[in-house]
Amino acid sequence: MIFYIDGEVPSKKNSRINTRTGKSFPSKRYQEWHDVARLQILLQMRKQNISSPIDYASKVSITFVHGDLVRRDSDNATSSILDLLKDCKVIADDNWKIVRELHIRNGFVKGKSRCKVEIEKILEV
Repeated sequence: MIFYIDGEVPSKKNSRINTRTGKSFPSKRYQEWHDVARLQILLQMRKQNISSPIDYASKVSITFVHGDLVRRDSDNATSSILDLLKDCKVIADDNWKIVRELHIRNGFVKGKSRCKVEIEKILEV
């Protein structure tokens, strides 16, 4: 299955707001991205007739296409994508039992930021 998400993927880890009481929560920018991306994923799930989360060994390939040359941290953006997939119930969890392989690519197309996520079942090792 394949999903596309428009725009740059922000880092959830680096986009946190810390309060004086010690609580931490995602920034407004991250939350807005998450809400828009969630809608995109849910619409694509409906089109692909996906109704239950993946709970088997899988390979997840993520391709980030950046619209500018700003320095970004791919592993933090990857965490944002995996959390999104879990929140949308595309995958049951992002632990090693389900996400057995993880492939990350980065590219550049001026002004055309997006992310492509491919998930495929693999034989258990």
